[in-house]
Amino acid sequence: MKILLSLICACTLTLAGCAGTPVTYYQLPNSHYQLPSGYYRTPVHIKVVLTDSLNQGNLVYQDSPTTLHFAQNHLWADDLDQEITQILANELNKYSQHFSFMPQSNSKHTLTVYISAFQGSYDGHIHIKGYSMWDGSKEKGQNFNIRLSQQGNGYSNMVKALAKGLEQVAITIAP
Repeated sequence: MKILLSLICACTLTLAGCAGTPVTYYQLPNSHYQLPSGYYRTPVHIKVVLTDSLNQGNLVYQDSPTTLHFAQNHLWADDLDQEITQILANELNKYSQHFSFMPQSNSKHTLTVYISAFQGSYDGHIHIKGYSMWDGSKEKGQNFNIRLSQQGNGYSNMVKALAKGLEQVAITIAP
């Protein structure tokens, strides 16, 4: 009887340990590429390069001036660099009169966007930092350092604010 009771307790504890906090997956709003409409524009391949710390699949939250927290149960549903690439292509196509930005292209023109910060913060803002560089074009690259207020608490609101921040990045780096 004692062995059976011990076995039941051990199984219950094992199953309780497996039923931890569920994982939540996030997508940036409007992260699906749409072909630009209108007249002919020079095609540009756009690609995003994330710093290694942002390429792990976790949402990132800066919890002090010197520390970052990588969420264990709040993850990006897709590759973050691909989501950002698609959003930036869509946003840049709104502002450019001469170029058509595409995530997949064999164009001789390339715009590479390097991102070193893409996170929420203890100060109630989101932070997106980095720079852009052109290859095959006379256009100049731009630094960007976007800081926007996050409306409400939680990771969902942080993701929405990060998407709005990408609109500001596109305005900053648009040729």
